[in-house]
Amino acid sequence: TFGQSRMDPADWIPPRVKVVQMMSQEAVDGKAKPGEFWNVLTGENYGDSLRFIPLTTFKNRVLIVRSEKRDAINAMLAASLPASSQIEGDGLQCRSLDMVQGVGTPGVECDQCPLSVWIGNVPPVCSESYNVSAMNELGDLIILSFSKSAAKTGKKMISMMRMRREKPWTSIFLAKTTMVRNDRGNFAVPEITVTGDRTDDSLLRVAQEWITELTGKVIDVTPAEYDEETATPDEASAPF
Repeated sequence: TFGQSRMDPADWIPPRVKVVQMMSQEAVDGKAKPGEFWNVLTGENYGDSLRFIPLTTFKNRVLIVRSEKRDAINAMLAASLPASSQIEGDGLQCRSLDMVQGVGTPGVECDQCPLSVWIGNVPPVCSESYNVSAMNELGDLIILSFSKSAAKTGKKMISMMRMRREKPWTSIFLAKTTMVRNDRGNFAVPEITVTGDRTDDSLLRVAQEWITELTGKVIDVTPAEYDEETATPDEASAPF
């Protein structure tokens, strides 16, 4: 809410940074190349590497339904949930900002929903999103989100933050992308490393200000353009 007592998470657009894929609108329009980092709020192109200072972490869930997969999803729901849980439309159908309760259809508790379950190495139909609030070296707030098969990168990022002896915002991290090919086509995946560079005192003060603003706040990072992004040839692996 950032000090606005009458605002809720849906009232502002988080400065989410995504990895541009071959089918992303930014690539189609020639604004960015596949593998580059793009700020969906400001339209900034950070190139194929991004130095950032991590601040806090949080998780969300989001269920996006496509017409060609709706019958299979409804079959999964019918196995354990009532008929009222059947999905009729496409696009964003359900989400959870706390990883506990879904809002929408099926709109049940996440641990009771068959769409929240990993099946072997196959990610849940209702995608887990591992999110890191961070800032760039200008002190601007950015949000990095990792979902689908990139969830493993998100878990690694959060683990790196939590396992450090010092606060994570005392160090500068680096995100870079590499192009990977599988049977669905080419796509860019992010890799996160710690640079070894220290955050200077002026940025440490800014980091503390952001942490004060973010503590206890619920952030909704469901991207408005999610339908376009997940329509990539490698739908199951589109990171950020």
